[in-house]
Amino acid sequence: MKRHLEIAFVFLLVIISFQFFDAQFLNESIVRYLLFISLIVTVIISVPYVIPPNKGFVFPIQLLLASMLISVLMAGLFWDQSLKESLVALAPYLVLIFFFYLLHINFSVAVLERIIVIYGVIYILLYLFSYINSPTVFFGKPSWGEEFLESRGIIRIVFPGGGVFILTTFIALNKLTSQKKNIWFWMLLALAGIIIPVMQVTRQFIAGILLIYLYHFIRNLSLSKKVLILVSFLAAIIFLQNTNISVVKGLIEATQSDVSSGGDYIRILAGEYFLTDFSPNQITQFFGNGVPHFGVSNYGFHVEMLWVNYEFYLSDVGIIAVYVMFGVPAIIAYLLIWIKSFIIPLPKEYQYLKYYLWFMLLTSLTWYTPYHYYFLIVNVYVLYMYQAVYLKQEENKMESKKTEFTSEEDSREIYSK
Repeated sequence: MKRHLEIAFVFLLVIISFQFFDAQFLNESIVRYLLFISLIVTVIISVPYVIPPNKGFVFPIQLLLASMLISVLMAGLFWDQSLKESLVALAPYLVLIFFFYLLHINFSVAVLERIIVIYGVIYILLYLFSYINSPTVFFGKPSWGEEFLESRGIIRIVFPGGGVFILTTFIALNKLTSQKKNIWFWMLLALAGIIIPVMQVTRQFIAGILLIYLYHFIRNLSLSKKVLILVSFLAAIIFLQNTNISVVKGLIEATQSDVSSGGDYIRILAGEYFLTDFSPNQITQFFGNGVPHFGVSNYGFHVEMLWVNYEFYLSDVGIIAVYVMFGVPAIIAYLLIWIKSFIIPLPKEYQYLKYYLWFMLLTSLTWYTPYHYYFLIVNVYVLYMYQAVYLKQEENKMESKKTEFTSEEDSREIYSK
């Protein structure tokens, strides 16, 4: 019974963290209450286990949590944001602590994988529903206005909950080459992993997915085959650039516009401002400024003023937003996570965990993958799964050495007799 309750909580925490894919037809107050109740429960059940043995990703996550808590003090001391306002604003980020509870109960990686895939399929179906019924908004929020409008040659819907979709497509990609069951199912999901990012016309999304897909298919090939595939890939890109496909033309025009802006490109200006001019002093430059409570605190109003007057959005500067809110320690934590993703080996059937972390790295400069609620709960699950598989490998190595040692001892006894 207890295990079933744990599975149910892990399952429901995803959709609650996504705020039900930002469903516009649900009562916002009820969704908020559910979110805060689930986060309170998450924190309460996880706090007793935040100091496990320091292996794998334990220290980076502890460091990230510590930086978040310290930032609450920074917001109070230097931005006059009250403790209550800061904690309410910080609450969605505290789902990170759930990593330690999952580690304590040794939650099944296989079950978690199935949960992710279920949500990935739901994401695809809801995205297609939204696209078919556009411009009416049922899920998510338009980039501007009250409806989903045509942008870059297509009705652009950046659907909420992208983390679960990305991870699902990497799982599908991995399954295609590591097993022989359900090939058509995994192939359809892997194809969706290319088609839907193109339909959403988000350049870093498309580039990150394509690079991971390309790496997966060429990593075990000979040098000559790698060269052939890379040349074919570049030829395909050149061919597409010279077609009249509206989506491709829209992407090219958006890129040319950004390039022509040079140093005046809005994201570069925003990044420079947040890095050099936003923090009021050297203390907040190191420890961060905290999470602004939008629409409530003076700090929140200040950040909103930057949106309205200068179009400086924290969500446009990726990992810089993490630095602004949580400081240098948080950046160190993410660097450690990414370094470990290259160093800690995984069995071939779990390579998708590396791919997800690498995708987050590739998109971290211009997208909110490291910290937004569309991704954060999935980030937690990925880190836990990686940690669980790593610990299992270490345990198997110890058992193997122990067996080997026992065999040697038995052999010595036989020869001594």
